[in-house]
Amino acid sequence: MKVTRRSTLAGFAAAAMILSTGTAFAQSKIRIAALSFGESGEYMKAWSSEIQNHPAVKDGSVAVTIFDGKYDPLVQANQIDTAITQKFNAIIMAPFDLQASAPAIDKAIAAGIPVIVSALKTASKGYTASIIVNDTEGGRIIGEELGKLLPNGGNVVLMEGPIGQSAQIERKAGVDAGLAKFPKLKLLASKSGNWSRAEGQALMENWLLAHPGKINAVLAENDEMALGAIEAMRSAKVDFKSVPVLAIDGIPDGKRAVRKGEMTVTLYKYARAEGQGAVDLALRAIKGDSYKPQSEIWNSLMEWKGGTEKDYVVPWLLLDSSNVAKYM
Repeated sequence: MKVTRRSTLAGFAAAAMILSTGTAFAQSKIRIAALSFGESGEYMKAWSSEIQNHPAVKDGSVAVTIFDGKYDPLVQANQIDTAITQKFNAIIMAPFDLQASAPAIDKAIAAGIPVIVSALKTASKGYTASIIVNDTEGGRIIGEELGKLLPNGGNVVLMEGPIGQSAQIERKAGVDAGLAKFPKLKLLASKSGNWSRAEGQALMENWLLAHPGKINAVLAENDEMALGAIEAMRSAKVDFKSVPVLAIDGIPDGKRAVRKGEMTVTLYKYARAEGQGAVDLALRAIKGDSYKPQSEIWNSLMEWKGGTEKDYVVPWLLLDSSNVAKYM
């Protein structure tokens, strides 16, 4: 077949039209930037997975890009700059740092991009909506549960999250309030384990050496640190029945530890609610009053209230040996 200059130009024009159509289609799809504070943690990986499993994402009408904040507020601030530059339709953010997250969130709002705060709080007042557990309540619950387990009192060690993060601040305040109801309980030591299983293990190893035979219970602000503590206790042949371990998050390994009798209690934090709920709130901000939520969490766990609330609170579920099998 003879190829002429005219047919070549026509081919280029057709190709350009296809490319243009594809680009227009891509641009018409709703794009959400989901800023995880750190994908190395099991809870954040679950949170990101639940976002990607939202019905609107799975049916292709919404495209989600997961950004790994790597436990660094500067990285998250740069990621918000990227989301603004690339003109995402909405941002979902799990802020690593309470204070440092505020200027970046305010910048996105000023650029006309709705920001849904999820999993952790920010000091910003300008965010569009939030969907978060009550971390003070969570700390209070495990503090009070420990008081019930040790009615005669004892020495307690506490593993905290990264200092300055909203969950660390509020869970510590809740633990303090819970323990205050049981004056025979004494806080022997408290230190940040940065949500890390490895750091939790190192902390517990040090405490077991520093306070031989004097630790009567372990409180951890997340399961990862508690699991590290359990490993150190197992190596030191500590009896888990006589030294209870209580934690927060209800990650799969935490639930398995409860079932095995190594962890006494964990508070289940609904990654689906904080993840998929945030997607629905983002879509409500983009589409307006007509939007109907698509995640099942609004039927089974929480009230939608038209998507107009500023702050949605996700309930806790206490898991122990009596009910953990239902949630495995």
